[in-house]
Formats: sequence, structure tokens, C-alpha cells
Amino acid sequence: MIKIKYKYTQEIRQAQFVHLLILVDESEERQLVVITDKSTAMNISATYESQKRSMTRRLFFERSALFVAMSLIPEEMKKLMYIHIDGLIDSQYHAHLVRRNADINEEPHELRISEAVLLSIVSGIPLYIDDHLWRIQSTPHIANANGTSIPTNTLPLPMLKKALQEAIDSENYEMAKVLNEEIQNRFPGEK
Repeated sequence: MIKIKYKYTQEIRQAQFVHLLILVDESEERQLVVITDKSTAMNISATYESQKRSMTRRLFFERSALFVAMSLIPEEMKKLMYIHIDGLIDSQYHAHLVRRNADINEEPHELRISEAVLLSIVSGIPLYIDDHLWRIQSTPHIANANGTSIPTNTLPLPMLKKALQEAIDSENYEMAKVLNEEIQNRFPGEK
């Protein structure tokens, strides 16, 4: 497993309600891009920024339900937990809250990827991703880059269709072919 962390949030200019969560490895050489909505992205960004501030300035955020819930879990217990991103289902990353040395019959708690990132920021519970998933989904992290690469298998259908149309309009037929194949593979019969 590869340990990763939240780095920043980025807005997609062409889709004002779609934002990206950028997660990086510890060396900040590679990144995983997670598509989310504006509200979730702003919440994660504000929480991350509040964690960097002094105690008095964090008071507002510490009254949120997540902070209250996490304060009920002893620090020793948090040290026995980790969050594991272990798959991609229907263009969404799949994550679990796992307890180290858990009973074989104990089921890990399923989390949406945005919940996993927020929980990691708030609690300090480490965030990991499956090695194989990291190899196929991550891209090089370039600090201060003007754009970000997004794996096509994480794009929802409306974004895929829009990107396909833009590729056709700009006569980028190689990209159009890749996008069309992605649509046909994930959404058979879709035009």
C-alpha cells in the first residue's frame, strides 16, 4: 500500500460545479485526482486550512459533527486505524476504514472517497491506496501546473460526452477514439 495525503483542491473551469481533490504520495512525485462537487471540495479545503491554523481560529470547525465524533474516539484507537482506497467502481474510488489487527469477522467500514479524505484530515488517520491501483490511476505531480491529467475511467458520462465532442470539434480524432471507447466500455449502447 502507498501512503497518500490531501494536497489541494482545484476547480475545473469549464464545469464550475465540478472540482478536483488532489492527493499525493509522501514524496509528492505522483498524484491521484478525485472528481467531486463544489460543496464537498470547499468543505474539505476549509477543514484542511483550519487544521493548519491556531487553536483559537479552529474553534468554529471543531464544533462540526465530524470533529465531535472524532473527539469521542481515543487517540490510541485512532492509531490502530487506517483508511484504504482499494478499488474503482462505477468511476468512483472505493475506500474503507480499517482497524489494524481486526478480528477476521470484523467488516471494514465503507466510505465515499470524499468522506475518507475528510476523515483523514480531521482525525490524522493515515490514508493508503492499493499499490496496483496507484500505478494505474496516478499521474506525475507537477507543482504549480496549469492543468491536471484526469484518468478517463473516473469521468462521469456527461463529462466524457462533453470531452468527446470537444475532441471531435478540434479534430483530435485520436483522443475522440479513446473517449468513445471508454464510453462504450463503461456504458454499452450509449451514443
